Amino acid sequence: MQIRQLYIKGFGKLKHLQISFNSGLNIIYGPNESGKTTLYNFVRSCLCNLDESELKKYEPWDGEEFGGEISIYRDKEEVVLSSFSAEKPFERSFADSLMFLSDEEDVELRKAEDSLVARMRNNLQRVEEAQLLKLLLNKVPDYGEILLSEKRQLEIKLKEIENELQKFHRARQESFLRAAEISKLTQKISTLHEEQVKLQTQMDRLYQRIEEFLKQLSQDLERKLKEIEDRLAHEKKYTIIDDPEYEHISEAKARLEESSALYKERSAKMEEMSRLLQKIIEEREELLKSFGEKDVETFRLKVKNLHLTYKLLETKLEQIREFESSYQDNWKYFEKFGENFLDELMNERMRVQDQEEAQLRGKLKVLEEDVAKDKRRIGQSRLTAIVLLLAAVVSTILGFSMTRWWFMFSGALGLGALIFALRVRSLDKRVSRMEEETLKCQLELRTIEKKRAMTVQKFLESFGVKDATQLRQIYQEYRDWLREKERFERVKSELQREVEDLLRELRQHGAQELSDVPTVILRLEEKVSLFDEKTLKIAQLRETIEQLRNELNDLDRERKLRETEFEQLLQSFDVKSFDEVREAHERYYRIENLLFEREKVERVKNCVEKRDFECLSKQYAALSNLLDEKAKLESLLKQVGEDLSGLQSELVELEKHVDDESMLQRAVELLKERSLIELRILTLNMKLERLPSLSQFLSCELENLTGSYVRSFASLFVNIFKKFSKLADNVVVDKDLSVKIAVGSDLQRTQTVLSRATLDQMVLSYKLALHDVLELSEPLPLIVDNFMIRFDEERLRTVAVLLNELSKRRQVVLLTSDKQLVDFLGVEPIARLS
Repeated sequence: MQIRQLYIKGFGKLKHLQISFNSGLNIIYGPNESGKTTLYNFVRSCLCNLDESELKKYEPWDGEEFGGEISIYRDKEEVVLSSFSAEKPFERSFADSLMFLSDEEDVELRKAEDSLVARMRNNLQRVEEAQLLKLLLNKVPDYGEILLSEKRQLEIKLKEIENELQKFHRARQESFLRAAEISKLTQKISTLHEEQVKLQTQMDRLYQRIEEFLKQLSQDLERKLKEIEDRLAHEKKYTIIDDPEYEHISEAKARLEESSALYKERSAKMEEMSRLLQKIIEEREELLKSFGEKDVETFRLKVKNLHLTYKLLETKLEQIREFESSYQDNWKYFEKFGENFLDELMNERMRVQDQEEAQLRGKLKVLEEDVAKDKRRIGQSRLTAIVLLLAAVVSTILGFSMTRWWFMFSGALGLGALIFALRVRSLDKRVSRMEEETLKCQLELRTIEKKRAMTVQKFLESFGVKDATQLRQIYQEYRDWLREKERFERVKSELQREVEDLLRELRQHGAQELSDVPTVILRLEEKVSLFDEKTLKIAQLRETIEQLRNELNDLDRERKLRETEFEQLLQSFDVKSFDEVREAHERYYRIENLLFEREKVERVKNCVEKRDFECLSKQYAALSNLLDEKAKLESLLKQVGEDLSGLQSELVELEKHVDDESMLQRAVELLKERSLIELRILTLNMKLERLPSLSQFLSCELENLTGSYVRSFASLFVNIFKKFSKLADNVVVDKDLSVKIAVGSDLQRTQTVLSRATLDQMVLSYKLALHDVLELSEPLPLIVDNFMIRFDEERLRTVAVLLNELSKRRQVVLLTSDKQLVDFLGVEPIARLS
């Protein structure tokens, strides 16, 4: 048997997959999770039955079509199977034992049956029984099969006779129905003839209406054409101006209007410039009056002098400010104490330090007394708490030994001990705080003593000197400053007089204080600059006005020339104004429209004469409706004709079928033959009931053949397994085909001794040997799903050689994710999954 092709519509993650197989080695390569196991289980579902729960796992989630087909070549014929076929070519146990090899499936089976070898043994026993039965049936007369075959043939023939009798019954019923059908068809044909006559009458009337409409339309078109000719003759009596002529006149008029507009624009601009010139002259005169001088040059010189005077005053004021800023803050002690300032300052600082020291010593004494008192209280409270606690313990002991009321007394004593313990804790915290404050006071006293020693040094450092000599030098600088102060006072008084004179000059221009002077001078300079700008602007405006006057003269000449040209152009067309030109141009368009309308009417008239209904129906809705009605009637007539022809043909066919007397004679013969076949089937059933007597003979033959299978299987299995492991020499095959390993003098189960990889190699050898020892009529394909994942490189090479040899005898389908194994096999994959 060989797999030729498969097509998957939807199975798990695989969709619309088609693969063709050859008769030798077929490799399907894909990484992990690419769908190899899904493809393996699809092949299993087509060749043998899978549980519904197993198939349900592979239903597509997106609702697409589920299933597929596989094409196999078996018993010299090609068969197409699907995953939902009711009949499968193999039982599941038979197929799993000889055809399928999967790492995932074998692991699950090993868990379920607790032993891979036990599963293989059970499968082999079922396969061997089926094969042995086939071998023994070849040695005995295949009587039962012949009987069953003959019975099946008789049953098939009986079924055919029943079908023919049913056909005869249906034919008789149809003959009765056919007569009723002929009567109905005759009535329908008569009705259709009447309807055809009515439709033809309507069609004739419609043709008459269309002709009347066309006649009336032709008369209307003649009348309209005459009206258009009359209007054209009337319009052509007057002046006509076409588009180029009208455009030429319009351009001349536009040039004239442009010249006039430009002349008006320049006139308005010259008037505007004249008004602006007069305004600027008046503003310049007002500025000159505000100067208070008749000559602007004199005022400009006066402003420059005032500016220089202010600069000199500013320089003197800056010198006074620098002198006043040279005064130092520490000179105030010189003003207060004079030359004995050093002794006075030292005495004052010492008094302050003595007062601070007296305050700290008083505070320190109070703290030490409070600490002593609290320590005495702590000792007393601690002693009281211990005594109360001991009394509570004694009371508790008395409560256990005497009466219970001692427990109450013990509780009261314990509460008192707790209160005194809490008081001790509180006093202890307060003593800690007071000791910290005492330590702070002692540190402050030491700091005051250090300050007393450093008072003089700090005092000198406050003046920025290191000894008294430098301090006296600073005092001398103070004396020099006092002497300079008198001179600067005199300068300051002189400066005030000069400032008053300057303010007197500028008060009329808005200066009230010295700080206003810069602003006032700047404003006066801006006025002078503005006067110069206005003078320049006046000169520019006068020049511009002169240019505009010359341009106006040129524009006036050009305007008159274009006006003369426009009047001559109007006279050439025999019109007096542009309104008459516009009327003549509109008349030209009216004539064009009339010509177009005349051409349109002539085209319609031509269509009427030629009976061009397609052209006319687009322009006249009434005619279009008549033509639509005509088309509908023609369609109905055609449909009625077709229906009438069909009914007549059907009537002819029905009249041809008449009852055949030979059918009745054939029915009698079939009834006789059915009775004979039923009698023969009854005889065959009696013979089949006697076949169980052969079971004893078959059992004896099965027992005799078991030993030969064991020897053949053991030899093949050991030879194959020896290619993978040296442990093949220690393998023992029992009579029930179970495999054990000889370890020393004991026989052990394979799963307790061998590693997983070695066990996989043994499973592969077991299935290959099992297939070969059965000597099937045709070899079955070997389908392997990633089974060699635990083989090392050496075993992979061995498997590659073994599979290449095996592919010469039987078809091999290998689904793998091992790229190295593919390279060792040296065969290009027929498909790649992703």
